[in-house]
Amino acid sequence: MTKPQIVKNKSLLLKNNDVIRHEIRVDPNDESLIMEVYVRDVSFLDIQEAAQEMFVINKGDVTMNLKGYWKFAFSNWITETNPALTSGELISLSGYVGDQITKVLPQPNEIAEALQGGFTTPKR
Repeated sequence: MTKPQIVKNKSLLLKNNDVIRHEIRVDPNDESLIMEVYVRDVSFLDIQEAAQEMFVINKGDVTMNLKGYWKFAFSNWITETNPALTSGELISLSGYVGDQITKVLPQPNEIAEALQGGFTTPKR
């Protein structure tokens, strides 16, 4: 077993500042029609904020607000689109396009897992 040592490379501790470009199909009948969606890395505090939008606590009852979660995700984690869309247009996408974009964003179950210690669970 290796002796623990303090990390010297602080970048291992911080969220990645890279933005990832994704090609999203916009027409289920024509795979050549795409849009570009640029998604930023998600920080620890982003997870906490997303959870506040996703879980609604009322008199001890917890319910899920998926609309709130996805609105938060689209508004905060997508940095750019091509063609350029306003925030209003982003939350008014067709069902098909919106579903395609959700596949490149953190999923609600991943947020719930992170809140339960998923950040510290070793990757398999």
